Amino acid sequence: MTRSTSRNKQTGFHLSLVFMMTVVASAVFYLNPSIDMAVSRHFFDGEQFPLRHNGWLQTLRQANFWAGSLAISASIALVLSRRLRNAVGVNLGRSLVPLITYGVGVGVIVNMFLKDTFGRARPRDTFGLGGDQPLSAAWELSEACASNCSFTSGEAAGAMAMLSLIYLIPAGHRITRRVAQLLLGTLAVSLSFNRILFGAHYLSDVILSMLIITIVMLCAELLACQIRWKRFSLRRTRPRLAGRINATRIAFIRTR
Repeated sequence: MTRSTSRNKQTGFHLSLVFMMTVVASAVFYLNPSIDMAVSRHFFDGEQFPLRHNGWLQTLRQANFWAGSLAISASIALVLSRRLRNAVGVNLGRSLVPLITYGVGVGVIVNMFLKDTFGRARPRDTFGLGGDQPLSAAWELSEACASNCSFTSGEAAGAMAMLSLIYLIPAGHRITRRVAQLLLGTLAVSLSFNRILFGAHYLSDVILSMLIITIVMLCAELLACQIRWKRFSLRRTRPRLAGRINATRIAFIRTR
Protein backbone atom coordinates (compact mmCIF):
# COMPACT_ATOMS: atom_id res chain seq x y z
CA MET A 1 0.00 0.00 0.00
CA THR A 2 1.46 3.36 -1.05
CA ARG A 3 1.66 6.34 1.31
CA SER A 4 -0.89 8.21 -0.82
CA THR A 5 -3.40 5.35 -0.66
CA SER A 6 -2.94 5.02 3.09
CA ARG A 7 -3.48 8.76 3.55
CA ASN A 8 -6.62 8.64 1.41
CA LYS A 9 -8.05 5.82 3.51
CA GLN A 10 -7.26 7.71 6.71
CA THR A 11 -8.92 10.86 5.39
CA GLY A 12 -11.92 8.81 4.27
CA PHE A 13 -12.22 7.31 7.75
CA HIS A 14 -12.07 10.77 9.35
CA LEU A 15 -14.69 12.00 6.89
CA SER A 16 -17.05 9.14 7.79
CA LEU A 17 -16.50 9.80 11.48
CA VAL A 18 -17.22 13.54 11.22
CA PHE A 19 -20.28 12.85 9.06
CA MET A 20 -21.69 10.51 11.72
CA MET A 21 -20.96 13.11 14.41
CA THR A 22 -22.88 15.67 12.34
CA VAL A 23 -25.89 13.34 12.02
CA VAL A 24 -25.91 12.58 15.76
CA ALA A 25 -25.47 16.23 16.75
CA SER A 26 -28.22 17.28 14.35
CA ALA A 27 -30.64 14.73 15.82
CA VAL A 28 -29.84 15.76 19.40
CA PHE A 29 -30.31 19.48 18.77
CA TYR A 30 -33.39 18.96 16.60
CA LEU A 31 -35.14 16.84 19.22
CA ASN A 32 -33.97 18.95 22.18
CA PRO A 33 -34.00 22.68 21.31
CA SER A 34 -34.07 23.38 25.06
CA ILE A 35 -30.33 22.65 25.09
CA ASP A 36 -29.72 25.73 22.95
CA MET A 37 -31.98 27.85 25.14
CA ALA A 38 -30.31 26.69 28.36
CA VAL A 39 -26.80 27.48 27.10
CA SER A 40 -27.70 30.91 25.73
CA ARG A 41 -29.67 31.80 28.85
CA HIS A 42 -26.49 31.28 30.88
CA PHE A 43 -25.01 34.41 29.23
CA PHE A 44 -28.21 36.49 29.37
CA ASP A 45 -28.59 38.83 32.35
CA GLY A 46 -32.33 39.31 32.01
CA GLU A 47 -32.09 42.30 29.67
CA GLN A 48 -29.22 41.68 27.28
CA PHE A 49 -26.05 39.72 26.59
CA PRO A 50 -23.49 41.92 28.43
CA LEU A 51 -20.41 40.23 26.96
CA ARG A 52 -21.51 41.55 23.58
CA HIS A 53 -19.96 44.89 24.56
CA ASN A 54 -16.69 43.45 25.82
CA GLY A 55 -13.83 45.17 23.97
CA TRP A 56 -11.45 42.21 24.13
CA LEU A 57 -14.04 39.83 22.72
CA GLN A 58 -14.83 42.32 19.95
CA THR A 59 -11.13 42.43 19.05
CA LEU A 60 -11.05 38.64 19.02
CA ARG A 61 -13.96 38.69 16.61
CA GLN A 62 -12.01 40.92 14.21
CA ALA A 63 -9.18 38.38 14.25
CA ASN A 64 -11.53 35.99 12.51
CA PHE A 65 -11.83 38.29 9.50
CA TRP A 66 -8.08 38.89 9.21
CA ALA A 67 -7.24 35.20 9.60
CA GLY A 68 -9.70 34.33 6.84
CA SER A 69 -8.25 36.99 4.56
CA LEU A 70 -4.76 35.62 5.21
CA ALA A 71 -5.78 32.04 4.43
CA ILE A 72 -7.55 32.97 1.19
CA SER A 73 -4.73 35.28 0.03
CA ALA A 74 -2.05 32.67 0.74
CA SER A 75 -4.05 30.01 -1.09
CA ILE A 76 -4.60 32.21 -4.15
CA ALA A 77 -0.91 33.17 -4.28
CA LEU A 78 0.17 29.52 -4.20
CA VAL A 79 -2.39 28.46 -6.79
CA LEU A 80 -1.28 31.19 -9.20
CA SER A 81 2.48 30.75 -8.75
CA ARG A 82 4.17 27.42 -9.42
CA ARG A 83 7.50 28.91 -8.39
CA LEU A 84 6.06 29.88 -5.01
CA ARG A 85 4.59 26.40 -4.54
CA ASN A 86 7.99 24.86 -5.24
CA ALA A 87 9.65 27.26 -2.80
CA VAL A 88 7.15 26.46 -0.05
CA GLY A 89 7.02 22.75 -0.82
CA VAL A 90 3.31 22.21 -1.47
CA ASN A 91 1.53 21.00 -4.59
CA LEU A 92 -1.36 22.52 -6.47
CA GLY A 93 -3.95 20.21 -4.91
CA ARG A 94 -3.12 21.17 -1.32
CA SER A 95 -2.95 24.83 -2.30
CA LEU A 96 -6.58 24.61 -3.43
CA VAL A 97 -7.91 23.23 -0.13
CA PRO A 98 -8.35 26.62 1.65
CA LEU A 99 -10.06 28.12 -1.42
CA ILE A 100 -12.49 25.20 -1.65
CA THR A 101 -13.13 25.25 2.10
CA TYR A 102 -13.89 28.97 2.23
CA GLY A 103 -15.62 29.19 -1.13
CA VAL A 104 -17.83 26.11 -0.99
CA GLY A 105 -18.14 25.59 2.76
CA VAL A 106 -18.29 29.10 4.23
CA GLY A 107 -19.54 30.97 1.17
CA VAL A 108 -22.03 28.69 -0.57
CA ILE A 109 -23.24 26.11 1.97
CA VAL A 110 -23.38 28.19 5.15
CA ASN A 111 -23.84 31.83 4.11
CA MET A 112 -25.77 31.48 0.88
CA PHE A 113 -27.86 28.37 1.59
CA LEU A 114 -28.31 27.55 5.28
CA LYS A 115 -28.53 31.07 6.72
CA ASP A 116 -31.13 32.20 4.19
CA THR A 117 -33.15 28.97 4.07
CA PHE A 118 -34.11 27.88 7.58
CA GLY A 119 -35.10 31.30 8.95
CA ARG A 120 -34.02 30.71 12.54
CA ALA A 121 -34.10 33.81 14.75
CA ARG A 122 -30.93 34.70 16.64
CA PRO A 123 -30.93 34.17 20.42
CA ARG A 124 -31.10 37.91 21.19
CA ASP A 125 -34.21 38.10 18.97
CA THR A 126 -35.87 35.11 20.62
CA PHE A 127 -38.58 35.26 23.27
CA GLY A 128 -37.04 34.75 26.71
CA LEU A 129 -33.68 36.15 25.61
CA GLY A 130 -34.64 39.75 24.95
CA GLY A 131 -36.60 39.31 21.71
CA ASP A 132 -40.10 38.47 20.58
CA GLN A 133 -39.53 35.67 18.05
CA PRO A 134 -40.30 31.98 18.77
CA LEU A 135 -37.54 29.47 19.38
CA SER A 136 -37.00 27.02 16.53
CA ALA A 137 -34.81 23.94 16.55
CA ALA A 138 -31.76 23.27 14.41
CA TRP A 139 -32.77 22.20 10.86
CA GLU A 140 -36.36 23.34 11.52
CA LEU A 141 -37.85 25.59 8.84
CA SER A 142 -39.09 28.85 10.33
CA GLU A 143 -40.28 32.27 9.22
CA ALA A 144 -38.91 34.10 12.26
CA CYS A 145 -36.00 35.53 10.24
CA ALA A 146 -35.87 36.67 6.62
CA SER A 147 -32.13 36.72 5.85
CA ASN A 148 -28.72 36.36 7.47
CA CYS A 149 -30.32 34.20 10.15
CA SER A 150 -28.93 32.24 13.05
CA PHE A 151 -28.66 28.76 11.54
CA THR A 152 -25.84 28.11 11.04
CA SER A 153 -23.06 30.43 12.19
CA GLY A 154 -21.12 32.05 9.36
CA GLU A 155 -18.37 33.28 11.65
CA ALA A 156 -17.99 29.88 13.29
CA ALA A 157 -17.70 28.42 9.79
CA GLY A 158 -15.02 30.95 8.91
CA ALA A 159 -13.17 30.25 12.15
CA MET A 160 -13.15 26.51 11.49
CA ALA A 161 -12.03 27.08 7.90
CA MET A 162 -8.81 28.60 9.28
CA LEU A 163 -7.63 25.05 9.90
CA SER A 164 -7.27 24.69 6.14
CA LEU A 165 -4.05 26.72 6.50
CA ILE A 166 -2.45 23.49 7.70
CA TYR A 167 -2.59 22.16 4.14
CA LEU A 168 -0.22 24.94 3.09
CA ILE A 169 2.48 23.57 5.40
CA PRO A 170 4.71 20.92 3.75
CA ALA A 171 3.91 17.37 4.84
CA GLY A 172 7.47 16.82 6.03
CA HIS A 173 7.20 19.50 8.72
CA ARG A 174 5.24 17.34 11.17
CA ILE A 175 6.06 19.30 14.32
CA THR A 176 5.20 22.60 12.67
CA ARG A 177 1.92 21.19 11.40
CA ARG A 178 0.97 19.82 14.81
CA VAL A 179 1.76 23.10 16.56
CA ALA A 180 -0.19 25.03 13.91
CA GLN A 181 -3.09 22.59 14.21
CA LEU A 182 -3.20 23.07 17.98
CA LEU A 183 -3.01 26.87 17.80
CA LEU A 184 -5.50 27.21 14.94
CA GLY A 185 -7.86 24.72 16.56
CA THR A 186 -7.81 26.64 19.84
CA LEU A 187 -8.39 29.92 18.03
CA ALA A 188 -11.20 28.42 15.94
CA VAL A 189 -13.04 27.15 19.03
CA SER A 190 -12.57 30.49 20.82
CA LEU A 191 -13.83 32.53 17.86
CA SER A 192 -16.77 30.19 17.29
CA PHE A 193 -18.05 30.13 20.87
CA ASN A 194 -17.56 33.88 21.02
CA ARG A 195 -20.78 34.11 19.00
CA ILE A 196 -22.71 32.36 21.79
CA LEU A 197 -21.45 34.86 24.34
CA PHE A 198 -22.73 37.69 22.15
CA GLY A 199 -26.20 36.18 21.85
CA ALA A 200 -25.71 36.01 18.09
CA HIS A 201 -25.90 32.22 17.75
CA TYR A 202 -27.02 29.12 19.58
CA LEU A 203 -24.76 26.25 20.55
CA SER A 204 -26.13 24.12 17.70
CA ASP A 205 -25.42 26.90 15.16
CA VAL A 206 -21.78 26.89 16.17
CA ILE A 207 -21.19 23.15 16.51
CA LEU A 208 -22.94 22.23 13.26
CA SER A 209 -21.08 24.95 11.35
CA MET A 210 -17.77 23.57 12.61
CA LEU A 211 -18.72 20.02 11.64
CA ILE A 212 -20.02 21.02 8.19
CA ILE A 213 -16.82 22.93 7.41
CA THR A 214 -14.73 19.98 8.57
CA ILE A 215 -16.63 17.74 6.13
CA VAL A 216 -16.01 20.18 3.27
CA MET A 217 -12.33 20.46 4.19
CA LEU A 218 -11.84 16.69 4.25
CA CYS A 219 -13.68 16.35 0.93
CA ALA A 220 -11.37 19.01 -0.51
CA GLU A 221 -8.37 17.02 0.71
CA LEU A 222 -9.63 13.87 -0.98
CA LEU A 223 -10.28 15.83 -4.17
CA ALA A 224 -6.78 17.29 -4.04
CA CYS A 225 -5.29 13.81 -3.71
CA GLN A 226 -7.34 12.56 -6.66
CA ILE A 227 -6.23 15.45 -8.88
CA ARG A 228 -2.59 14.81 -8.02
CA TRP A 229 -2.96 11.07 -8.67
CA LYS A 230 -4.59 11.62 -12.06
CA ARG A 231 -1.87 14.04 -13.13
CA PHE A 232 0.78 11.57 -11.95
CA SER A 233 -0.89 8.74 -13.84
CA LEU A 234 -1.17 10.85 -16.97
CA ARG A 235 2.53 11.62 -16.91
CA ARG A 236 3.32 7.93 -16.44
CA THR A 237 1.05 6.68 -19.19
CA ARG A 238 2.17 9.13 -21.87
CA PRO A 239 5.69 7.61 -22.27
CA ARG A 240 4.19 4.10 -22.26
CA LEU A 241 1.62 5.07 -24.85
CA ALA A 242 4.27 6.72 -27.01
CA GLY A 243 6.44 3.59 -26.75
CA ARG A 244 3.56 1.37 -27.83
CA ILE A 245 2.78 3.62 -30.80
CA ASN A 246 6.42 3.57 -31.92
CA ALA A 247 6.58 -0.22 -31.56
CA THR A 248 3.40 -0.56 -33.62
CA ARG A 249 4.85 1.69 -36.32
CA ILE A 250 8.07 -0.35 -36.50
CA ALA A 251 6.15 -3.61 -36.72
CA PHE A 252 3.95 -2.17 -39.45
CA ILE A 253 6.95 -1.00 -41.48
CA ARG A 254 8.64 -4.39 -41.18
CA THR A 255 5.57 -6.21 -42.44
CA ARG A 256 5.22 -4.08 -45.53
